[in-house]
Amino acid sequence: MSETGTRYSAPALDKGLDILELLAESSQPLSMGQIADRLSRSKGEIFRMLVALERRRYIMRDEATEGFLIGNRLFEMAMKTAPTRNLVATAMPHISAVAHALDQSCHLTVLSDTQIVVIARVEAPGELGFAVRLGYRRRADHSTSGRVLAAFASPPDRQRLINSLAAAHPDFDRAGFEARIERIARLGHEQGPSRTVRGVTDIGAPIIGETGWAVGALTVPFILRDGNHAGLDDAIAVVMREAAAISADLAVGMPGLATSA
Repeated sequence: MSETGTRYSAPALDKGLDILELLAESSQPLSMGQIADRLSRSKGEIFRMLVALERRRYIMRDEATEGFLIGNRLFEMAMKTAPTRNLVATAMPHISAVAHALDQSCHLTVLSDTQIVVIARVEAPGELGFAVRLGYRRRADHSTSGRVLAAFASPPDRQRLINSLAAAHPDFDRAGFEARIERIARLGHEQGPSRTVRGVTDIGAPIIGETGWAVGALTVPFILRDGNHAGLDDAIAVVMREAAAISADLAVGMPGLATSA
């Protein structure tokens, strides 16, 4: 650590941030003992920190296990930032248009470190559909949205994501991921079976921001149904069209986009 970093260190703050980062990366609730073990700290060191974080809704307890989960507080704070508000406000009419055109749910995701997070959604207007909750997180390489965001990220951001995934997850298939996102970049979209729900095909397309790189992904968890419903090819076309429309709408409010490509 630098001399400045040592002089102005804040151990309690570091402890709290370590807990938040650990829970954000975890796919399941963690007990106090598990958190202490993974952070190489004693239970006594983190007990008060857990109480404070839970009181302020940064973390929460899982009802079934009594383990700790990341709460919605950070998500709520992120949603209040101007870029996120602008993206959601611009995208919502198009998310709704996709949902009604296809009779499928549709959501908007962004990257948060090595995960995607759902920041807006519209459920299927009909009787049947599959939707994910606001704030839902998943490893970027395990999601259609994450692969789309990686495929259309700037080269430095893409490399940082890949390096972070490789460092955090021993099972990360670097070569396979890189080949997959190169293909997505060529096609302009991604489609593939859901890793979590059988019978669902995830379709995703990028939303391009001011810099010319992806700021979000428009995604439909597509369910093929009998009757007069749109097919997979139709759904891909609608998702790509509306993602491009969101990008164009963002460009109207961001004049620099026209000269940054």
